[in-house]
Amino acid sequence: MSSNPTNKQLQQELCAAQETIKALTKRMRQLEGSHSQSPFQKQLQSYQQRIAEKSEALEKARAWSELIVQNSMDAIVRVDQQGAIQSWNPMAKQIFGYNKSDVLGELIENILIPKQLRNAHLNNFHRHLKRGRGALINRRIEGIAQCKDGSEVPVEFIGSVVKQGDILAYVMVFRDISERKVAEKALRASHDKLEALVEERTSKIRDLAAIIEASPNFVGMADQDGQVLYINHAGRKMLGLRKNTPLNTMKVEHFHSSETYKTLTEEIFPQSLKQTVKTECEFLDQNSKPVSMDCAFMALSDKHGNPTHFAVVARDLRKEIALQQQVEHVDRLESLGVLAGGIAHDFNNILTAIIGNADIATRKLDTDSSAMGHLESIKQSGLQAANLCKQMLAYSGKGMFIIQPVDLSHLITEMMPLLETSIGKNITLQCHLDEALPIINADITQIQQIIMNLVINASEAMDRSGGSITITTGLMQVDDAYLESSLHKVGTAIGSFIFMEVSDSGCGMDIATQKKIFDPFFTTKFTGRGLGMSAVLGIVNGHNGILNLYSEPNNGTVFKIAFPTSSTTNAIEIEQKSIANVKGCSGMVLVIDDEESIREIARLLLEDMGYSVVTAVDGQHGLEVFQKHQHELIGVILDMTMPRMNGENCFYALREISPNVQVILSSGYSEDEATSCFQGKGLNGFIQKPYEVKQFQKIVVESFHS
Repeated sequence: MSSNPTNKQLQQELCAAQETIKALTKRMRQLEGSHSQSPFQKQLQSYQQRIAEKSEALEKARAWSELIVQNSMDAIVRVDQQGAIQSWNPMAKQIFGYNKSDVLGELIENILIPKQLRNAHLNNFHRHLKRGRGALINRRIEGIAQCKDGSEVPVEFIGSVVKQGDILAYVMVFRDISERKVAEKALRASHDKLEALVEERTSKIRDLAAIIEASPNFVGMADQDGQVLYINHAGRKMLGLRKNTPLNTMKVEHFHSSETYKTLTEEIFPQSLKQTVKTECEFLDQNSKPVSMDCAFMALSDKHGNPTHFAVVARDLRKEIALQQQVEHVDRLESLGVLAGGIAHDFNNILTAIIGNADIATRKLDTDSSAMGHLESIKQSGLQAANLCKQMLAYSGKGMFIIQPVDLSHLITEMMPLLETSIGKNITLQCHLDEALPIINADITQIQQIIMNLVINASEAMDRSGGSITITTGLMQVDDAYLESSLHKVGTAIGSFIFMEVSDSGCGMDIATQKKIFDPFFTTKFTGRGLGMSAVLGIVNGHNGILNLYSEPNNGTVFKIAFPTSSTTNAIEIEQKSIANVKGCSGMVLVIDDEESIREIARLLLEDMGYSVVTAVDGQHGLEVFQKHQHELIGVILDMTMPRMNGENCFYALREISPNVQVILSSGYSEDEATSCFQGKGLNGFIQKPYEVKQFQKIVVESFHS
């Protein structure tokens, strides 16, 4: 037996001794009558003495256990199989607030288990009590206990089964872990904060690395020995290095001429130890071609401030130079376009007088007059000059467009016989046309002019041995990058476009020729100076299209033109009203124009129709005349560009005087260009200069009498 037996061991030994005494007593009864002291009596006395000793030891153990329970730093509670509380130590009172007298005999679930948890745990708790086994037995469990004042306290508890004879009791030891929970919470918060800080810094490093790698500028780093350690994607591209090209064999001197490298090592790097050095520097790519860079050199130091590496951030000046040249080219084209548009506008005013007078004179002469031929020749020359004006307006992007749905592939198919007769006999014309293309909104005549000009230019680029021309159509998606590399009108949107590609196997063009090809009157031919390609560019711009040119000497040329797809698939039907007789009209018409010849032609044409006419030399004068005759006037023909008061301001002033006044706008520019500021304002009509008699009279009748 151990020198320090436990209560359980003492109880087991005491029970065994009691069983032995019972057996000895029974044996002694069998030997009654004997006068001699039997061995059993001696043995019985020995066991009785041992029982007394064990009982004394058991009492001491019980007293010691009770002392431990009463002074324990944990709450110790004993319950019976029904869950009724049988014992309650002082720490239980301190933790939960109940006196011992308050809880003895009470069910433990009514005392310690929070109300919101009772339904969920009550059945399991009682099942464990009855069986003396289960998840709650001899295991450390964390939970929530309820105090007398209704507050809740986090606890850790362990349950043990105690057997007293055939009766099971359940001892629960509770430990208040409030302070531990606070410490754990603080530790978790500190840990989370640390993790967040690490993640934030890691994320910043990743983001910085991603920014550097995605930067369009050259970013590189080398150590003090000149060993290249890093070059970003843009830098590799500028130097002609592949993405997987190793850098461990490359030195800074590999990317510079000997003179530049000497400047770097003797001047730039020493200066960069003190401050960032900005300078222009020439790099060498993999093919030893110079690459001009705008550079910033800097030294990178360790935590002690000692320089360990050199870094450079550089901008490729080649793109900037090319962009500047492109801007200058576009500016030059725009300036020429403005000039061409202004000239065409003014020239149209002159042609209006020439063609109009020729028309009027023709009507007043007999058909067999000898002068008829001369007048007709004057009129035809005027119309040819008007066509030249249209080309100039097309070049400026302000041409007169009659917009309607156009199937580009179908239009090219219809033009094929004309195109084949316009090229050399030794040249083959091929087509690869997409027959299922969406339509575009365009002026058919202008698109035909583009096709004809491109095919004829391609034909003239062939030598006597002949060659081939190919026309291709299709659908493409245009993004910002494609727009940036194209000659296009400002404001063109990205999206779906129908393209037409005209390629040839001719002599091609060098860069210098490509820069001038869209200039007015530029040509590479000995004869035939005109507005061909400049008009093409103007027409493309006027249709919000895109033009790209690909050409190399002796490798042919490709013109690729794209137009935005139309939002509608239905044909636009333009109803043309036939006017059988424009004679016999009546009423007074006011003509406001700063050109005397225009006023006179309009007056003659209107009087020929039967109208009476009053005129004004500008917008301000027009208002005065209108106020004087407003009750007699049936309408106004108004010029757009005039001194003192232009057509737009005059129109609004007329509407203030008479909201229902009928106004026809007249201009040498296209209808879209001239009427853009009158959208939704109730303009009755538009007359394009120079006037053609039939068209003029038709528009007047439709506008003033419809």
